[in-house]
Amino acid sequence: MPAGGHLDVCIRVATVVVPVALYFLVLGLLNTRRTPQVLGGRLDFALLMGAMSPLFVVPVLHAVGFSAAHLAAACGVVACGILVLAPPGQLWVVYNASPLEAEHAVASALNALGCTWKKTGHAFQIDGGSGTVLVTHFPLLRNVSVRFSGDEGRGANFGRELGHALARVSAEPSAMAVALLVVAMVMLVAPLALMANEAGQIVRLLTDLLN
Repeated sequence: MPAGGHLDVCIRVATVVVPVALYFLVLGLLNTRRTPQVLGGRLDFALLMGAMSPLFVVPVLHAVGFSAAHLAAACGVVACGILVLAPPGQLWVVYNASPLEAEHAVASALNALGCTWKKTGHAFQIDGGSGTVLVTHFPLLRNVSVRFSGDEGRGANFGRELGHALARVSAEPSAMAVALLVVAMVMLVAPLALMANEAGQIVRLLTDLLN
C-alpha cells in the first residue's frame, strides 16, 4: 500500500476510534467519583451520539469527498439528530449508583419538596396525580435513569433536590469503571501507534496547511 494510502487509512481509523475511546474515558471517570454523578438526559444522549456519529459520518464523507462544506453539513445533521432524537421530558442519568441508592435519593428529593407519594415497583406516584417518577437500571454501564413526568417547574425543582440527595451518597469505583478506563487508553494509543511510522508525512501535511 502506498504511504499516502496507509496514512489515509490511519486517519479514518483514528476518526472513528478516538471519539468512542473518549466516550469510554468519560464513562470510566464518571464511575470512579466519590459520589454518584448526575447528567441531564440530553447531555448523556449528546455524548453517546458524539461518540457513535463518526461510524456513520466518516463513510458518507469518504463517498462524497472530504471538504469543509461537507464536514460542516455533517456536523449540522448530527446536531439536528441530537435535538430531534434526544429523549423527551425531564430525564436524569445517574452514574455509579445502584438502583436502591437512586430510589432512596428520589424519595429524599420528593420529601424535600414536601410531596406525598406512593411507590409501586420502581415508580413513585405523587399523590394528587401531579407527577410520576420512574427509575430504570442499565447494569452494563452501571447507571440509573430517573424520569419525571408532570409539571416542568416541579420537575426542575425535583432535579435540583435529586442532585443534592445524591451528593450525600458515598460511592466506590466499580470494576466496570476500571475496565472502561483501560479500554479507553488502549483505543487512544492504538491510532497513535498506527500513525507513528507516518510522522514525517504528517509533519509535511501540517507544514503545507500552515504555509
